[in-house]
Amino acid sequence: MRNSFFLFVLVALAAVSCGPSRHAIHVEMRYPSRSGLDLAGKIVSVVYLENENQYANTFNESMADGFAYALEQDYGTGEGSVGIYRMMQPKDTAYATREYMFNLLMDTGSDMVFLFDTLSLGPMVVGGPSRVAVPVSQDSAYVSSGSMQFTMKLYCFDAMDKDEEVHVFTGTSTARPDVYSNGNESSTVMIRRAYEGLPVEGWDAGTTVASSFKSQWKHEQYSLTYFDSDRWYKPLELAEQYDWKGALDKWIVLLDSNDLLRRSCAEYNIAVACYMMGEYELASEWLDRSDKDNKLPLSDGLRKRIDSRK
Repeated sequence: MRNSFFLFVLVALAAVSCGPSRHAIHVEMRYPSRSGLDLAGKIVSVVYLENENQYANTFNESMADGFAYALEQDYGTGEGSVGIYRMMQPKDTAYATREYMFNLLMDTGSDMVFLFDTLSLGPMVVGGPSRVAVPVSQDSAYVSSGSMQFTMKLYCFDAMDKDEEVHVFTGTSTARPDVYSNGNESSTVMIRRAYEGLPVEGWDAGTTVASSFKSQWKHEQYSLTYFDSDRWYKPLELAEQYDWKGALDKWIVLLDSNDLLRRSCAEYNIAVACYMMGEYELASEWLDRSDKDNKLPLSDGLRKRIDSRK
């Protein structure tokens, strides 16, 4: 869950003054990426393959670096948290298999591993030079645009995927490195310089690929229940600050009531807190307890949300 903003709304659930009231809180919830994969809370590693093509190797390395960096930024895991590993392309080995990917998972000590296959590169083409508006030097007074088509293939294996499926993603794009010159360089020199600019293009390509694996966020409203007393107000304040552990501890104390309705409300709130912390099985268990004591009108909506996450 990502902190966003909240809206404090009080709506009476019962006509009698001693009944529970509803507290509406607005949050932004994290959902799996557009790829369908959920990376949240997992140890992720990236492996890239090399072969005899040094230009392709350099491009692939930069792409893996950019990919890992983008994931670290999105999931807030910190620089270097996504491990990056280099391997020579296996000879006569089918590496898009569950067995091979599982071994990579074990070798890297991760929960999820991405494998960048070797790249297929098209020829590098460099266009004619154009004068730079404000050149830094005579040797960089002109700029040309390189163009090279490449095809990448990415495999992913998630240890927590009950289907144990190897996911495969492919794509074709064009790298366009800028090449600076004095305007009179030979085509051989210009092409060589274009290849030397591939690391920047590879990094950009990696961050673009990573966009399919970034979290999706949805603005949602959740309801909590409370009674008119200080013991019930404090956990609401903590929930407003998204301190769900602190709020849960306060609601646990409220379970000492012999009033089944009050106890059910506390159990329902605990279920919400567990859900917010990603403890979906535990949330379901607390909601079961709430339903058993006194099923609330809010219960069915929360249960649908819990079941959709399990």
